[in-house]
Amino acid sequence: MTSATYTGEFDPFSPEAMDDPYPAYAELLRHEEPLYLEQRDMWLVIRYDHVRAAAKDHPGLSSAEGIAYHRSALPVLFGIDQPDHTRLRGLIRHAFSPRGVQVWRTFIERACGELLDEALATGDVDIVQQTMIPLPVRVITTIVGVPGDDLTTLKLTAGVLESFIPNARVGPRAELEPDDPAESALRLKAAKQTLSAVAGLTGFLRGVLEQRRAQAPRGDLVSKLFAVEQDRVSEDEILWLCLTLLVGGQETMTHFLGSMVDALLHHPDQFRMVRERPELIPATIEETARFYPAVQNVFRTATTDVLVGNTRIPKDARVELSFAAANRDPRRFPDPNQYRIDRITDGHLGFGAGIHTCVGAHLARLQAATFLRLLIERTDDIELIGELVKVQSPAFRGLDHLPLRLTPRSGTGAPAGADSRTGTS
Repeated sequence: MTSATYTGEFDPFSPEAMDDPYPAYAELLRHEEPLYLEQRDMWLVIRYDHVRAAAKDHPGLSSAEGIAYHRSALPVLFGIDQPDHTRLRGLIRHAFSPRGVQVWRTFIERACGELLDEALATGDVDIVQQTMIPLPVRVITTIVGVPGDDLTTLKLTAGVLESFIPNARVGPRAELEPDDPAESALRLKAAKQTLSAVAGLTGFLRGVLEQRRAQAPRGDLVSKLFAVEQDRVSEDEILWLCLTLLVGGQETMTHFLGSMVDALLHHPDQFRMVRERPELIPATIEETARFYPAVQNVFRTATTDVLVGNTRIPKDARVELSFAAANRDPRRFPDPNQYRIDRITDGHLGFGAGIHTCVGAHLARLQAATFLRLLIERTDDIELIGELVKVQSPAFRGLDHLPLRLTPRSGTGAPAGADSRTGTS
């Protein structure tokens, strides 16, 4: 057995790492085994084979204490272990299967087309704020069966998701001892933000679900969950399933769309290639998920001494599984720091692995492919006209702002691909 304490300067929660962790990952990937970061009292798993295996070791590496750096227990789907996870995920599996999401193809094309038309009419646009935020809101609220007209209320989901960020903004152990007042204050602030966001969204959802119980069943997920209530799922479990889907279906989708356009803009040869060969759109989605996964990492807790590679990680340790680093492992992907939409990406960890693989991965692929296809069909040129603003997070990769100048497709009276808005393409 081996054990390696990391003695370098990399801190996954530093501003530099949150802005661009990939140069550090390239150096860390020279190590053959997981590393112990003493200053954070955590283990870092980065090699592709190790991350994939660890993500599937559900008995040894538990999600029940949360997927963020600091331990927290919320009954969201990604924070539940077996057997409850298997039972609850089974209730929604069909709705998010490859066949299940096709039911929403026409709706997604219409929503995407309308939002892109608005952006094209604007010309110079912050496409994250105007298009990439409202699109997944419309989609996931419609699928779940939650009113989507109150964007401010629904963006409470961002508060739930991004509550993971301030949890990490504490100094290393070398600077802040456990009883340090500064660390205690930061943790208290983070806890209050988390509780406030969760309380706000759960209160909103409880009211919505009460209203829906009094209404006739529809074709959405809430109606399907009501149909099996008591026998297979409780009232509270329905609430937390809906919260999980709203959280995961909005913020991470916005991050993914922003990262995809960011990658294409900074690799114009690849953007030209997908414009000329739209059959590469699905491959572009997969390469983006490999290159810039929206969820960069997740944490687990060792339930016993667990073996990862040749390293024994002790019981109760906090363990970070870095999907972002694993997707850049040259042992698995040749020239991993090159963004190439025609590469073979089979097995990438952009949507996770194991029982906690993103339940909405097929829906994400459909939305992203529709967005990119319509963006290509309706524009002759896309130009970055200002500074893009990245999400400052140790756990997520995405953009808060992406200012673009969109040049509409010339020579047509209506945007190219307009027929696709009716679902007839």
